Amino acid sequence: MQSALAPVSAPASSKWFDRHWRWLVLGTLFLANFLNYLDRQTLSNAADPICREFGLDNAQRGRLLAMFVYTYAATHLFVGPLIDRVRNFRLAFPVFVVGWSISNLLVAFARDYSTLLGLRALLGVWEAANFPICLLLIARIFPAKERVLANGIFYSGAILATLVAPKLVIYFSTHYHWRWAFLFSGALGLMWIAPWLVVFRQPERRAAEWETVIGAKSTEDVATILRRPAFWGVVLVGMGIIPGLYFMTQWLPSYLTQTWNLPYNQALGDRLVLISLCQDLGMWLGGGAVLALTNRGWNLLAARRATILVAYGLMMSILALSGSPSINVGVALLCLYVFGLGAWLANQQAFKQDISRGRVATVVGLVGFAETMVSAFIVDKIGSITQQTGSFGAVFAVFAGLFTFAVTMVFVFMRQRWLGSEIVAAD
Repeated sequence: MQSALAPVSAPASSKWFDRHWRWLVLGTLFLANFLNYLDRQTLSNAADPICREFGLDNAQRGRLLAMFVYTYAATHLFVGPLIDRVRNFRLAFPVFVVGWSISNLLVAFARDYSTLLGLRALLGVWEAANFPICLLLIARIFPAKERVLANGIFYSGAILATLVAPKLVIYFSTHYHWRWAFLFSGALGLMWIAPWLVVFRQPERRAAEWETVIGAKSTEDVATILRRPAFWGVVLVGMGIIPGLYFMTQWLPSYLTQTWNLPYNQALGDRLVLISLCQDLGMWLGGGAVLALTNRGWNLLAARRATILVAYGLMMSILALSGSPSINVGVALLCLYVFGLGAWLANQQAFKQDISRGRVATVVGLVGFAETMVSAFIVDKIGSITQQTGSFGAVFAVFAGLFTFAVTMVFVFMRQRWLGSEIVAAD
């Protein structure tokens, strides 16, 4: 008899829609993640004209960029356990998407710094549900050996947003006004509801045990999860690498304009797109590498560790940024860095899903709180550090230390006996 907590596969069907249903669901989750990251990055890409209009210094810029991250982190504490109790995801997920879309759209009407801070805080509250919901659904639909690839595809929606956001926001800001960028990106989120409602319907018919799995009350409580060494491993790894992601999503445009004196125009957008494309490739190839290695007979955990080790080596190129002789060399180093970051992130999400099959959203929420709160603090402090020192050199040194700490935690805590039974079963 199949366990109620085993991964589900769609029943055989002669209908194309039913046979490809889980991939279509993944497509809508990809789009939701795209919108999630587009909305959170609209402000970071419009930071230069916004700061000029409101007369903000670098410390205020850092606080504005970090406000979203602070509330995003704090909400994870509550949203994960809440989502594990949700049964009707078809209706629940759109509530959060509408919430974050409207919060972003309303920035177009802000007239003072306090309003900007409040709307960014509200955006963080609504967006916090995205990863717990999406990673829970992926964990239920995809088997363990395919999950890193599915996570990579899902997560690449975020990287696609980083490809689109710079060109889009800079276009509106330079041709019209930065406020139009918020109106446009917020409206896109409202349009997502239609494909979601079309695709995500009657899951109990397309996955025979859907109601049993999603509705099951796990025998594991939060205290049980907190006693697992692997849980703390995922937390510590996330605290080490996620700040590096938030530097890219919140500070990268400002870094390029302030360090290299790049004008705020489409040439800046072109460089941001190239860097983001490399991160997207890392997402896909990081997941694909694990799948390829396991198909060649590798142990699943060993395949993930090997991929992460290579990713770490690439990410350490961030140390060379301070001595970069030109903007082109700097962009090349950033491309190496984000490629490694993308490959590592796809594997980090899979580890979250391994901790507790019955409490995926709770695990994602708890881990998200810890790793994002550290990121919020760093995003905030980057503003004051760069204002005092006039450079990003100290910031990059901190990141290199965090990444070294994170890769050490992978080998200390990510062990076969401490991870879920699926890791063993997939070998």
